[in-house]
Amino acid sequence: MQSDKRPSRPPSAPAPGHRRSGGWAPFRNWQLRTKLVLITLALLAAICLAVGLSAHAAMTSFLTGQLDEQLAQASARANRSQEEFRRDPDDEDHHDEDEENDGGGQLAENAADPLAGPGTRAGTLNARIGDRGVRGAGIFTPDGGRQELTEADEQILDDLALDVPPVDRTLSVGDYRLVATYNPEREYTIVTGLPLLAKEETLASLTRTMTVVSAAGLAAAALLGTLIIRRTLRPLEQLSGVATRVSRLPLGEGEVAMAERVPAGIAVPATEVGRLGHAFNLMLDNVAGAFSARHRSETKLRQFVADASHELRTPLTAIRGYSEMIRLTENLSEEGRSSISRVESESKRMTALVEDLLLLARMEEGHQAEQHDVDLTQLVVESVSDIRAAAPEHRWVLQLPDDPVTVRANPGQLRQVLINLLTNAHKHTGPGTTVVTSLAAEPGAAVLTVADDGPGIPAEFIDKIFSRFTRADTARSDRSGTHGLGLSIVDAIVKSHGGRVAVSSSGGKTEFTVRLPGTGVQPAG
Repeated sequence: MQSDKRPSRPPSAPAPGHRRSGGWAPFRNWQLRTKLVLITLALLAAICLAVGLSAHAAMTSFLTGQLDEQLAQASARANRSQEEFRRDPDDEDHHDEDEENDGGGQLAENAADPLAGPGTRAGTLNARIGDRGVRGAGIFTPDGGRQELTEADEQILDDLALDVPPVDRTLSVGDYRLVATYNPEREYTIVTGLPLLAKEETLASLTRTMTVVSAAGLAAAALLGTLIIRRTLRPLEQLSGVATRVSRLPLGEGEVAMAERVPAGIAVPATEVGRLGHAFNLMLDNVAGAFSARHRSETKLRQFVADASHELRTPLTAIRGYSEMIRLTENLSEEGRSSISRVESESKRMTALVEDLLLLARMEEGHQAEQHDVDLTQLVVESVSDIRAAAPEHRWVLQLPDDPVTVRANPGQLRQVLINLLTNAHKHTGPGTTVVTSLAAEPGAAVLTVADDGPGIPAEFIDKIFSRFTRADTARSDRSGTHGLGLSIVDAIVKSHGGRVAVSSSGGKTEFTVRLPGTGVQPAG
């Protein structure tokens, strides 16, 4: 039977869709205008290099052809001068070589140069190679004399191939282009050479000129390109600025006024950037409309909750009153008294829920309670004492600073924050749990912490723990029938005082941290 298991991927093989991040990763993080300028300069540099190499090759070919033409003329003059020097109708064997040489292969003093013909220019190299080796080798100087060659130079001349195109050789006096012509009738070879110095200087001058011109052109292109590209990409920067300002708007709650838009001069659909700006404005209009609709819906909902909570207070009070009156005035059976107690208990629970909903609605509408200087240390001690009496099965620990801390706040609301946090730790942990309440005065802030070593909170529940009617029933046993508004009230009260509350839970430890603003934090007394 065919197996339905797919072959596993080798450890070194990349996962599907994975891109290897090679050496181009830093380049991808550069700004767009930097990339454009560098790419433009790279293309211009490549063009300059190609033009320079082409010009250098063309100039080299031209100068070499010109030099070869001059070398051919010089070689012809040297051969003609040699023939005229040796022409003697009375002697078929011509003159003996001793007449022209001093026995060492060099010209005798005051002897005429057999290779120097009319038009021979300074720097020309001439030599005759016969059976007795190299004779008359030398270079004509500007003053009409000749510069002798070394034995190594003569060996180079002797090794030249005959009747082949000119070749370049390096002699002791510099680089030369040489050609060797063999005379079969006289059985000797005439070597003629011209210096390469003029050609090399011309090519060097061309190279310097191309380099300077290319460098200046690249510098000018870099400057002008940067200015042009920066100006061209300025609309993108404005788009980025609009997006950044929109990202800083408080979109999470309350009425959102999204007045940010891409300027009309940029949002022109005729260009790519304009189409992007136009689409961005359409998106902002759509988002602004959605937020306005959401705000109207939330306003109606808050108003409904506030009105309903306010209206429910009266019938709930009547239910509790009539229940107490029946229990006190009527002779009820044991089952009747239990039912009336249950009605009173549920009415109290319903009243607490209504009061919490009304408090949240008022705070969301921006109602600010009267604030005073509150001794936060005393408030913590009293709240922990109350919860210790109500839940003796837990271990309650206090950690307070040496100096009392006073904050500017509403004492009733701060007490509710403490009671809600302590009650939350009590209701959602088992007996024997240690709950540590800490207070500290930091520079610019008062920090209140309630931590327990209970079962902890699931990670997926952390992000929504301050939402209304949210309970982690699977994480902490909810034995008290709570309605899930306690932590929402804590968050609302702390925010109304300009502070913030945070929660962390890991390794069986849960910690709530309340940080109040520090403008009113000072040692008591």
